[in-house]
Amino acid sequence: MRPYDHPSRALLHEEVHARPPIPLWPNERVISQSFLLEAATRQQQIAWVQKLSLALGCTPSRDDHSFMTLHLAPEPERVLVKWELHGEFATIAVIVHNKTKVKEPLLKSRLEIERDLDLLFKGLGCPAISESGGQRISALDLVFEHHPLFSEAQEVSEIFSGNTVLGSYIFSSKKAQLWTDLQLDEDGFISFFIPHDVLGSRQLGRIARAIAEAETYRMVAMVSFPVAKSLSLPLREAESELAALSEKISQLQGESGVNTEKDGIFLEELSRLASRIEQWISGYGLRFTASEAYSQLLSKNLIGLNESSIPGVQTLSEFMDRRFQPAMGTCIWTQRRLKELSDRISRTTQTLRTRIEFVNEEQTQKLLASMDQRARLQLRLQETVESLSVLVL
Repeated sequence: MRPYDHPSRALLHEEVHARPPIPLWPNERVISQSFLLEAATRQQQIAWVQKLSLALGCTPSRDDHSFMTLHLAPEPERVLVKWELHGEFATIAVIVHNKTKVKEPLLKSRLEIERDLDLLFKGLGCPAISESGGQRISALDLVFEHHPLFSEAQEVSEIFSGNTVLGSYIFSSKKAQLWTDLQLDEDGFISFFIPHDVLGSRQLGRIARAIAEAETYRMVAMVSFPVAKSLSLPLREAESELAALSEKISQLQGESGVNTEKDGIFLEELSRLASRIEQWISGYGLRFTASEAYSQLLSKNLIGLNESSIPGVQTLSEFMDRRFQPAMGTCIWTQRRLKELSDRISRTTQTLRTRIEFVNEEQTQKLLASMDQRARLQLRLQETVESLSVLVL
């Protein structure tokens, strides 16, 4: 770098290379879990990964505290841990060699892998992933297998316990497929099976990252959905209350003079309603904004998979369009209703204040005119008294 370079140029440039996908071998398995974090659990996650890295003899990076790749076991049956720290969640993905061909549900073999991992962590003197900190919000089990591609969903039904499956070709080459039932198993994981016809290791890594990020973003975005549903009735009541107040204020406009008692009551009710709406906006507005951003990131990851349909099988993108996007629409519409209701309350309050100010100004003018008239009468009376006094003298 040159002396005249911007001091943050290198840091800004390296951002495009941050969190690269891990290249995968043809038959590997990615067990990915994401945890929602608060201030305390965020520090717990950082302490967990630092302890693990020190146990493995690795020095944590001083420049980037949000991404780390650790080797728990060497080739040929490697075990990798990829740790990523985001704004409000952390993702821990374990990459292991898939020893046997997949012919049955993934739960049994995954439980064996988890037991082996727990022993590895215990041998290193580190807590298991389940104790790393935070509340788990998503968990995926992705199996990559060099296998001839399937022509219909029935051929993979045994892997998903006979559940209805989603499937598609991925990437423009159509040399890989994506299969899932998008159902939680007993261990809280969603299973994905990705057979492929010898894709490159980096392509497999990009597929794993896109699927894992899409599922995490979907779940974090959905956190606001119960809030949106719970606000539906209170918002409707608040909107009706404002409509009734606006009608009363409109009727009051037609009355001459000022009714201090009514105006005071209306202002108090509007203030109370505004306080309630602002409390909702302050409490949930950021959550709704984050959900919208996560929804957009989910869409980008699904677009990156470049899915094409298998005859008679619904793709993951189609499923999300029909099931996930309506939920996000509810959140976006709730946020919009909150903002519009707040704006309407402000306009109604301003209208009432304008009326009060106008009436007060009118009364002030009348009072000043009355005082002026009294002053003139007093002056005339004084002049009359002075004239009489002169006559008497």
